[in-house]
Amino acid sequence: LRRGAGGEKPMKKTALRAECEARGLSVDRTMPAEMLQARLRLYFESRARQAAAAAAAITPSWAPSEDSLSLARAAAIAPLHALASCLVYSSSTGRLNEGHFNDPVLLWLALHLCLEDTLRTAQAAEGRVGAAVPGSALVCLSALYAAKQYSDVAPAAGALLALAATWNAVAAAAATDTWRLNNAVRAEPLYPHKVAGMRSQTRLTIEAFEGL
Repeated sequence: LRRGAGGEKPMKKTALRAECEARGLSVDRTMPAEMLQARLRLYFESRARQAAAAAAAITPSWAPSEDSLSLARAAAIAPLHALASCLVYSSSTGRLNEGHFNDPVLLWLALHLCLEDTLRTAQAAEGRVGAAVPGSALVCLSALYAAKQYSDVAPAAGALLALAATWNAVAAAAATDTWRLNNAVRAEPLYPHKVAGMRSQTRLTIEAFEGL
């Protein structure tokens, strides 16, 4: 490996492998240091391009900022989710012999939150304004279905979750309007696609073990 501009020592192979693993990259112990360094370089270059694309996206003037969205999630949406889930948990004693968190009704909210986090990554971190439109619609549907499941168990819990779902409706409207504005400048398909110059970081490593 080459020395840095200041003449510092190059990173050791173990440090490079630890850095790759910390970034979620697929590596193994047989990879040489040069390959690990190249994988890290491609990772940082791809993240820089994705961040630039997200920053360059045109957003509607009425859409709330990312900071205000994060504040609303922490101050309003999360407490509504927690209170509604507490009501479902307290009612699960009669339905499931004992109250526990492995309640199928609670898992519908967990699925909704997983979809919401995936959408947030695709939209904010990767700048996929086109794919965010059907993604936000899927998140809205999952929120409404979770509210229906909560309402069947505890009507008050369903009402709280439905109130929190209005947040997803606003986010979906903002995502749709953002796509409309950006699609007028440059065509943005409504599905995930690979932009020219973007390198995928997903790797499948096939290892052969002797004796198997």
